[in-house]
Amino acid sequence: MNLLPESAIFEVISGEERPAWRWRWWRAVQLGPGVPFAFGRGIALTSDMILVSVLVVIGLSTHASAATVILMELLFAGILALMLVTRLLKHSLLVVCAYLTVLGLGSILNLAFPGAWGNVGFYSLCVITCFRLPRRWSLPLVSLCILAFAFTNGMLSFLPLPQPAYAGVSVFNLILLGALCWFGLNLRAQYRLVVRLHEVQRQLQEQMARNAELAAEHERTRIARDIHDVLSHSLAVLSIQLQAARHLLTHNPERLASKLDDMAALLRESITESRQVVGLLRVQPAAHARSENLGESLSLLASTFNERTGIHCHFSESGAPQQVSAQQWETLHQALREMLTNAHRHGTAEAAEITLRWQDTNLSLAVHDNGQGSAQTAQGTESINVGGHHGIEGMRERAMALDGEVIAGPAVEGGFTVTLHLPLQPPVANTMQKERTA
Repeated sequence: MNLLPESAIFEVISGEERPAWRWRWWRAVQLGPGVPFAFGRGIALTSDMILVSVLVVIGLSTHASAATVILMELLFAGILALMLVTRLLKHSLLVVCAYLTVLGLGSILNLAFPGAWGNVGFYSLCVITCFRLPRRWSLPLVSLCILAFAFTNGMLSFLPLPQPAYAGVSVFNLILLGALCWFGLNLRAQYRLVVRLHEVQRQLQEQMARNAELAAEHERTRIARDIHDVLSHSLAVLSIQLQAARHLLTHNPERLASKLDDMAALLRESITESRQVVGLLRVQPAAHARSENLGESLSLLASTFNERTGIHCHFSESGAPQQVSAQQWETLHQALREMLTNAHRHGTAEAAEITLRWQDTNLSLAVHDNGQGSAQTAQGTESINVGGHHGIEGMRERAMALDGEVIAGPAVEGGFTVTLHLPLQPPVANTMQKERTA
């Protein structure tokens, strides 16, 4: 049994990977990856067993003097040893030199000794050479091997050779050599395909790992954004009502109980929203369109905020309302809560103008307050963390997920303006009319 490691094939270096100094053709070949054990063991064991068997048969079947048999055994053992040693060589020129030596030993066996046992070395050399070396190397070596075979087997009739050529045997041997060369080339092509498939599999695994990391990061961002949207609004309103309750404690104790009831109701709403967020983290709801009136819902949200904080909120709507998706519905409500919360918390605003505009292909929700605004100026869709918080950044992330954008910054007339733009699907009636016109 062959205990040497599996041989590795040689490959041509691609133009992108080839160094500038590798300008000579024999330097453009590098040692490829090792042949997989299950893939290369068959050809290695078959070659080894044939050569060892022939080595034994030579000693048993050759009717000649002991010295002749010993010389034949030594020459064939040299062929076997060289075929084994080449599996350890890592330089292509050394491998080629070893194969040329095998070619010479096989020719000597055919020319100087009876039996033409060198043909076995030629057979093995054709398979291994076509398998291990690229075509720019293997084809010249195979041509030399076939020429040596024809020369040493008397197929060149114009040369005086000790062994006459028999037409039937010679044609069979040539066909066998061609079949062995085809087998080696086919085996090499299959091996390179396996190597490429393993490389693609490795790249896919790396890509899947990167996608998993990106998905985990996206999920962490979504969780942080959802928790922020729930807690930021509720805690801001509770802070306002706590200040009002403290004021009522000394100036109007009769209204204190009503204010505490409002705070308790707000806490219950916050708990319900928190549970909804936890439920969304566990199960992603199916997307569906919302048929409720978006303007009325946003107006109610603004009125509730007005009642709880004392900030005067004026809501206006223009354009023809259209149907929006569940994600757009949620994004608009969370954005309005965040806009109003930021107007009170960071801008100390007393009034906010809320505008919902419907157009054919998009809608916009804008909040302009009369507060102090921010020292930072928004350029285009650049994210702003007002006061070091992440409200506008969260709005921008939600909008980008729906192919929208958020524009925020101090207004020219004073105060601060935040505008959310979202694209809409064109109405079905308009689409059908355009198709008829076309």
